[in-house]
Amino acid sequence: MNKIFKVLFMLSALSLLCFAQAKQTTTITKDIVELNENGAGKKVGTVTVTETANGTSISVEATGLKVDAVQVGLHLYEKNSPKPTKDESGNLVIGGGLGEDMGDLGSLTVNADGSVNQTIVGELEYSDIKGKSLVITDDVNSYADNTQTKGEEPLYVAIF
Repeated sequence: MNKIFKVLFMLSALSLLCFAQAKQTTTITKDIVELNENGAGKKVGTVTVTETANGTSISVEATGLKVDAVQVGLHLYEKNSPKPTKDESGNLVIGGGLGEDMGDLGSLTVNADGSVNQTIVGELEYSDIKGKSLVITDDVNSYADNTQTKGEEPLYVAIF
């Protein structure tokens, strides 16, 4: 009888260990840079994506943001190139290489000194972000509309 309990205990411990290993925490930190006519400019902060078994958090820490609004949007863009492009008329489109806005992840509060220190919890997985960009825009609610048709301008980007 004692041997049976030992075997059951070992099997229970092994199954718990296997379950814990199935979904480990993944944390990726990338620089946030200012977008300009040359593509990526100076670093203004970091964004950290942490994926756990309980969900994904996106932590934004930045300083010196040059925005007019107290609230800005955090968006997922389809591509990861900060290079500018040109529109049909030949005008420069800053951040045009980012492609289209795939979704609004929420709003960020910008303090009076231009700093942000905020975490957003979402239903994304890191695989949803990999190869794409997280972009801070002056438009809080674009609801996945194209930046060129909506009028928002990508201001800062973290490339994944």
